[in-house]
Amino acid sequence: MKRVFQVEIVSLERQIFSGPASFVVIPGELGDLGILPGHAPLMAELRPGWVRVDQGDPVAEEHFYVSGGAVEVQPERVTLLLDFVLTEREGPGREDRDLQQARENLLRARVSALEYAQMEAALYKALNGLQSGQHPLRRKRIR
Repeated sequence: MKRVFQVEIVSLERQIFSGPASFVVIPGELGDLGILPGHAPLMAELRPGWVRVDQGDPVAEEHFYVSGGAVEVQPERVTLLLDFVLTEREGPGREDRDLQQARENLLRARVSALEYAQMEAALYKALNGLQSGQHPLRRKRIR
């Protein structure tokens, strides 16, 4: 009997997938991660890319394009919390790669906008620290 674990994929808008899997591949921040039943507990950020859920049968394999998010891995459960997701079925089919590439580029642009906003907030915080004299470099005097 093949071992399986529960996979939950949730986006900001809705639950995308819930079901058993024998293997999952996710785009981790530092590279793709392969998850098997009994995997050690893990939490990681995701980069834009493809998630593959193998349900033990090549016909029942699911693919999702994600713009980023986070994953929590437990020995018997994998939970993906995602910003934006496209399922393979939402696209017009494998033959229309141009439209799929355009959708992937749109998702990457949304991630870039989010990263830009985060960098802008960090810069604003650093500038406020400099202006208020709380920044560590401001306290040191060079003679």
